[in-house]
Amino acid sequence: MTSGRKRGVLFISNGHGEDLIAARIISRLPANGALLISALPVVGTGRAYEGLGVGLIDEGREMPSGGFICNGPRNLAMDLRAGLLAQTRRQIKALKEVSPRTDLAVCVGDCLLLILAGRYLRRPIIFVPTAKSDYVAPHWRIERWLMRHYCTRVFPRDALTARSLAGHGIPAEFLGNVMMDALDYTDGRLPSPPNTWRIGILPGSRIEAYLNMEDLARAALALHEPSVSQAADRRITFLVALAGGLSFSALAGNLAPAGWSAEPPEQQTVVSGLQGYLVNRRGSDQPRLAVLQERFADIIAASDVVLGLAGTANEQAVGLGKPVVTFVGRGPQFTARFLNTQKKLLDGAISVVPREPRAVADEVYSLLFNQTRRETMAGIGRERMGPPGGAGRIAGEIVKFIKGL
Repeated sequence: MTSGRKRGVLFISNGHGEDLIAARIISRLPANGALLISALPVVGTGRAYEGLGVGLIDEGREMPSGGFICNGPRNLAMDLRAGLLAQTRRQIKALKEVSPRTDLAVCVGDCLLLILAGRYLRRPIIFVPTAKSDYVAPHWRIERWLMRHYCTRVFPRDALTARSLAGHGIPAEFLGNVMMDALDYTDGRLPSPPNTWRIGILPGSRIEAYLNMEDLARAALALHEPSVSQAADRRITFLVALAGGLSFSALAGNLAPAGWSAEPPEQQTVVSGLQGYLVNRRGSDQPRLAVLQERFADIIAASDVVLGLAGTANEQAVGLGKPVVTFVGRGPQFTARFLNTQKKLLDGAISVVPREPRAVADEVYSLLFNQTRRETMAGIGRERMGPPGGAGRIAGEIVKFIKGL
């Protein structure tokens, strides 16, 4: 790098999963202070950037849609009422203010970020498009124009998309799927007795997770019914991965009308991240759902089957070779349209069933008793998501670009 002032790199992301990807790339950059790294979380508060020493150029806030304004006019209307326009104006102002001390923008998310950065930051852009894949549908012509017009480099989420974009004259290359780098494992044990089936439960990372959990809890009850589980040769352990921005007490309170109550962790048992248990008191021998935070990767790695109503988390689960059973949620993100797109992206790695507890239970048991099918789904998931390692390679390209200035 040339001598003089430190070079500024601004990460712009628009979603919880996108924040995680950006944060993982940042963690692979040199920690010698040669770069001044900042971030703009366009959607949400950017919690994933905490602990990285990264300054946020604007303090974001959660919107009712969770950032999914394209999922219907109702979502857009909710966000407009909650102050979306004022937030956008504030973000544009922040981009203009940091432009003089920024040398490179790294946009992680969809092409709307290219409009923001291209028009108001006016600096070279490295783009990590996470929202689209040619497995579902190619990028639109206007999106390809934005990439050609604004982007120095583009690093798509899979090789198929990279080849397609490169064929349209875009400087695109597949360096690995950063989603598969954004998994943090621990050495801690899980509250899982031996010789049990382990079902991971992913309610999502946004506020709608509380609604989703109502349906997932009903599915857990159905899985525990003797009429369904009597043929099982093992009992089931339920492990709920609660996102860091959500509250166990709020989750329990939302489920209380359905007969669920919260139990604290056993005093003699030390399980990292265990917030407590959800127990249904209506009937004897009811299931206990262990609820954990900051243990997502451990839960997925340990699970035999996953019940998932999540975006990035579902994709990471299948990338680890875990069969995912899913259904349409009730919030603004996990809609029928969103799930249809995820089904196209992940192909046979996920199984879509009706939002009906018995249908969910039947499909989970079908997978538990069919190892060949589970292995087939695992192979599809690993192929669709690709290998890890992209974070380090993209970080290397960022450093290479800065050194060339």
